[in-house]
Amino acid sequence: MFNVGDSVVYPYHGAGTIKDMEEKDILGEKHIYFVVYFPLNHVTLMLPENRIKESGLRKIIESNQLDEVATALKTSEVPEKKEAARPYSKENETLLKSGCILDAASVIANLTSKQGERNNGLHMEDRKNLDRAKQFIISELMLVNEMSEDEALSFIDENAHGA
Repeated sequence: MFNVGDSVVYPYHGAGTIKDMEEKDILGEKHIYFVVYFPLNHVTLMLPENRIKESGLRKIIESNQLDEVATALKTSEVPEKKEAARPYSKENETLLKSGCILDAASVIANLTSKQGERNNGLHMEDRKNLDRAKQFIISELMLVNEMSEDEALSFIDENAHGA
Protein backbone atom coordinates (compact mmCIF):
# COMPACT_ATOMS: atom_id res chain seq x y z
CA MET A 1 0.00 0.00 0.00
CA PHE A 2 1.84 3.10 1.26
CA ASN A 3 5.02 3.59 3.27
CA VAL A 4 6.63 6.35 5.29
CA GLY A 5 8.36 8.69 2.85
CA ASP A 6 5.91 8.13 -0.03
CA SER A 7 4.68 11.21 -1.85
CA VAL A 8 0.90 11.04 -2.12
CA VAL A 9 -2.11 13.07 -3.22
CA TYR A 10 -5.20 13.44 -1.09
CA PRO A 11 -8.25 14.73 -3.00
CA TYR A 12 -8.98 18.40 -2.53
CA HIS A 13 -5.91 18.85 -0.28
CA GLY A 14 -3.19 18.26 -2.85
CA ALA A 15 0.14 16.50 -2.57
CA GLY A 16 2.04 15.67 0.56
CA THR A 17 4.40 13.18 2.12
CA ILE A 18 3.68 10.34 4.52
CA LYS A 19 5.77 11.33 7.51
CA ASP A 20 4.82 8.57 9.93
CA MET A 21 2.50 5.70 10.74
CA GLU A 22 1.02 5.73 14.23
CA GLU A 23 -0.95 3.17 16.15
CA LYS A 24 -3.80 4.63 18.18
CA ASP A 25 -6.02 2.94 20.72
CA ILE A 26 -9.59 4.10 20.11
CA LEU A 27 -12.34 2.66 22.27
CA GLY A 28 -10.22 -0.38 23.02
CA GLU A 29 -9.38 -1.09 19.36
CA LYS A 30 -5.98 -0.52 17.81
CA HIS A 31 -5.96 1.46 14.55
CA ILE A 32 -3.08 2.43 12.26
CA TYR A 33 -3.00 6.01 10.96
CA PHE A 34 -0.92 7.51 8.17
CA VAL A 35 0.43 10.93 9.15
CA VAL A 36 0.56 13.02 5.97
CA TYR A 37 2.17 16.45 5.76
CA PHE A 38 1.08 18.88 3.02
CA PRO A 39 3.93 21.40 2.59
CA LEU A 40 2.14 23.93 0.39
CA ASN A 41 -0.48 24.74 3.03
CA HIS A 42 1.49 23.51 6.07
CA VAL A 43 -1.20 21.02 7.13
CA THR A 44 -0.78 17.59 8.72
CA LEU A 45 -3.59 15.03 8.55
CA MET A 46 -3.96 11.63 10.15
CA LEU A 47 -5.71 9.19 7.82
CA PRO A 48 -6.94 5.84 9.15
CA GLU A 49 -5.41 2.90 7.28
CA ASN A 50 -8.76 1.09 7.08
CA ARG A 51 -10.27 4.01 5.14
CA ILE A 52 -7.42 4.72 2.73
CA LYS A 53 -9.05 3.08 -0.31
CA GLU A 54 -12.28 5.07 -0.12
CA SER A 55 -10.40 8.27 0.77
CA GLY A 56 -8.93 8.50 -2.74
CA LEU A 57 -5.34 8.74 -1.48
CA ARG A 58 -2.95 7.92 -4.34
CA LYS A 59 0.74 8.12 -5.15
CA ILE A 60 1.87 11.21 -7.08
CA ILE A 61 2.25 10.96 -10.84
CA GLU A 62 5.55 9.98 -12.43
CA SER A 63 7.62 12.71 -14.10
CA ASN A 64 7.04 11.02 -17.48
CA GLN A 65 3.34 11.92 -17.13
CA LEU A 66 3.99 15.68 -17.17
CA ASP A 67 3.28 15.81 -20.91
CA GLU A 68 -0.23 14.50 -20.20
CA VAL A 69 -0.74 17.26 -17.66
CA ALA A 70 0.54 19.88 -20.13
CA THR A 71 -1.88 18.58 -22.77
CA ALA A 72 -4.80 18.62 -20.33
CA LEU A 73 -3.97 22.23 -19.43
CA LYS A 74 -4.29 23.18 -23.10
CA THR A 75 -7.47 21.28 -23.86
CA SER A 76 -10.61 23.03 -22.73
CA GLU A 77 -14.00 21.51 -23.17
CA VAL A 78 -16.34 24.39 -22.47
CA PRO A 79 -19.97 23.22 -22.48
CA GLU A 80 -21.88 24.01 -25.69
CA LYS A 81 -24.88 25.49 -23.91
CA LYS A 82 -24.37 28.61 -21.88
CA GLU A 83 -26.01 27.44 -18.68
CA ALA A 84 -26.19 29.24 -15.37
CA ALA A 85 -22.82 29.74 -13.70
CA ARG A 86 -23.75 27.70 -10.63
CA PRO A 87 -24.03 24.21 -12.21
CA TYR A 88 -20.71 24.72 -13.98
CA SER A 89 -19.07 25.65 -10.66
CA LYS A 90 -20.43 22.45 -9.11
CA GLU A 91 -19.01 20.44 -12.02
CA ASN A 92 -15.59 22.00 -11.41
CA GLU A 93 -15.81 21.30 -7.66
CA THR A 94 -16.64 17.66 -8.43
CA LEU A 95 -13.61 17.41 -10.72
CA LEU A 96 -11.36 18.91 -8.03
CA LYS A 97 -12.65 16.48 -5.41
CA SER A 98 -11.69 13.53 -7.63
CA GLY A 99 -8.04 13.97 -6.69
CA CYS A 100 -6.95 13.42 -10.31
CA ILE A 101 -4.33 15.86 -11.58
CA LEU A 102 -5.78 15.64 -15.11
CA ASP A 103 -9.20 16.67 -13.78
CA ALA A 104 -7.62 19.67 -12.04
CA ALA A 105 -5.82 20.53 -15.29
CA SER A 106 -9.14 20.32 -17.12
CA VAL A 107 -10.68 22.77 -14.63
CA ILE A 108 -7.82 25.20 -15.29
CA ALA A 109 -8.16 24.83 -19.07
CA ASN A 110 -11.92 25.34 -18.95
CA LEU A 111 -11.84 28.32 -16.63
CA THR A 112 -8.89 29.96 -18.39
CA SER A 113 -10.80 29.65 -21.67
CA LYS A 114 -13.96 31.00 -20.04
CA GLN A 115 -11.97 33.87 -18.53
CA GLY A 116 -10.72 34.82 -21.99
CA GLU A 117 -14.30 34.97 -23.30
CA ARG A 118 -15.58 37.26 -20.56
CA ASN A 119 -14.99 41.01 -20.44
CA ASN A 120 -15.42 41.26 -16.68
CA GLY A 121 -13.48 38.16 -15.59
CA LEU A 122 -14.71 35.06 -13.82
CA HIS A 123 -17.45 34.76 -11.21
CA MET A 124 -16.20 34.46 -7.65
CA GLU A 125 -16.86 30.68 -7.44
CA ASP A 126 -15.00 30.13 -10.71
CA ARG A 127 -12.04 32.20 -9.47
CA LYS A 128 -11.94 30.10 -6.28
CA ASN A 129 -12.04 26.87 -8.28
CA LEU A 130 -9.30 28.13 -10.62
CA ASP A 131 -7.10 28.98 -7.61
CA ARG A 132 -7.83 25.60 -5.96
CA ALA A 133 -6.99 23.73 -9.16
CA LYS A 134 -3.71 25.63 -9.51
CA GLN A 135 -2.75 24.99 -5.88
CA PHE A 136 -3.63 21.31 -6.24
CA ILE A 137 -1.39 20.91 -9.32
CA ILE A 138 1.39 23.08 -7.87
CA SER A 139 1.53 20.89 -4.75
CA GLU A 140 1.95 17.76 -6.87
CA LEU A 141 4.45 19.25 -9.33
CA MET A 142 6.62 20.39 -6.42
CA LEU A 143 6.98 16.75 -5.34
CA VAL A 144 7.09 15.14 -8.81
CA ASN A 145 9.95 17.16 -10.25
CA GLU A 146 11.24 18.93 -7.14
CA MET A 147 10.02 22.21 -8.63
CA SER A 148 9.69 25.36 -6.59
CA GLU A 149 6.22 26.81 -6.17
CA ASP A 150 7.09 29.51 -8.73
CA GLU A 151 8.39 26.96 -11.26
CA ALA A 152 5.23 24.89 -10.88
CA LEU A 153 3.05 27.98 -11.42
CA SER A 154 5.11 28.86 -14.51
CA PHE A 155 4.56 25.32 -15.86
CA ILE A 156 0.80 25.79 -15.46
CA ASP A 157 0.77 29.29 -16.96
CA GLU A 158 2.95 28.29 -19.93
CA ASN A 159 0.73 25.32 -20.76
CA ALA A 160 -2.75 26.66 -19.94
CA HIS A 161 -4.92 27.40 -22.94
CA GLY A 162 -5.04 31.10 -23.69
CA ALA A 163 -2.22 31.97 -21.29
